[in-house]
Amino acid sequence: SSCSCSKNSASQKRVSLSIVFMSRLASLPRTLFANRVSRLSFAGKERNRVRRDRTMAFSPSAESLPSPSWKNDKSAAALVRGLREAVESCNDVTEEDLSSNKFIDLLVSGSHVGHVRPDFAEALVKHGKLEAADGYALFSKSEKGVVCFDSENRYASSEEKTRVVAEVFEKMRELSLIPGWRSEMFPVVSDEGDVCMNVERASASLLGIKAFGVHVNGYVNSNSSGNSESKVLLWVGTRSKDKQTFPGMLDHLSAGGLPAGMAPTICAVKELAEEAGVPEKYSEENVKSVSCVSYRMFYKECVKRDVLFCYDLELGESFVPKPVDGEVESFELLPLERVCEIIAFEPGRFKPNCVLVIIDFAIRKGIVTCDMPGFPELVKALRR
Repeated sequence: SSCSCSKNSASQKRVSLSIVFMSRLASLPRTLFANRVSRLSFAGKERNRVRRDRTMAFSPSAESLPSPSWKNDKSAAALVRGLREAVESCNDVTEEDLSSNKFIDLLVSGSHVGHVRPDFAEALVKHGKLEAADGYALFSKSEKGVVCFDSENRYASSEEKTRVVAEVFEKMRELSLIPGWRSEMFPVVSDEGDVCMNVERASASLLGIKAFGVHVNGYVNSNSSGNSESKVLLWVGTRSKDKQTFPGMLDHLSAGGLPAGMAPTICAVKELAEEAGVPEKYSEENVKSVSCVSYRMFYKECVKRDVLFCYDLELGESFVPKPVDGEVESFELLPLERVCEIIAFEPGRFKPNCVLVIIDFAIRKGIVTCDMPGFPELVKALRR
């Protein structure tokens, strides 16, 4: 869902600092785990086949799952292994992929911002000339083979860069080179965490830039069983079968892309109201910023690099969310243990990036613990 953006310059500065901080936070694991073992890269067709098979494994009966029984190392290891596999399905882009001829680096003002497919790189160079500026090539290819935006640095400010790139992308849209136009702006953030400019959301994966989103864990602490300890229940949505992406799959209470210029918490509150009917006043007072996860996956043969801001919202047992904007068909309240089992043992049921946020939630709620075999590797995989 699109959310209106604040134009106040002071707010823009705070948002930029927030994105810079979280972007750098998301990159910490690369430093901490620089010597990780590289995974084998599979051809695009094989990746798509595997994903298709995982999705077809969807079983409509969540209630058929057995009650959790993670009382021994063997069962706990199986659970963590299944969770890890779900996370790794969002991290199938390897360093070898990025350094191969599959992608070309994209630079803005000398800073690396993305990974572009060779065919789209050629389209940028071919159609990236500004007629109003004597045919100046806004996108050009350097001797090193990388694509540079505004190599002569004619446009100094991020506002100027945003304006001229919009002219080029509008022309490419008319040529059907940028499909799925959203009329929503995403920030272009360098590897150093600087916001360089804003671009149309539909171009994000084509450019291979880092994109940002918010996901909300809507949960209930239920003690209806009469036990002294409460049970954590998670609201799970089923995406509309008419959705362009991941139709019919399980999803969060609410989630959405973070537009340029909008603070993550404001976006979370608006998404909760628009997708699940949660009153904005209640969300403003109770939604909590808790974590951040990131991943790097192939999406339509492009590199999708996302950073997700994670939020928790505790809801009363009497509250029932309702679909508002049509993106979700229905909501169901499930024990968090059951949700973890669906992710681990019924791959393909959840929208892929949701699993990272839910696993992070399960760790913080003590469902997945340090005592389980494979726990450190699972935590590491949540932030790439």
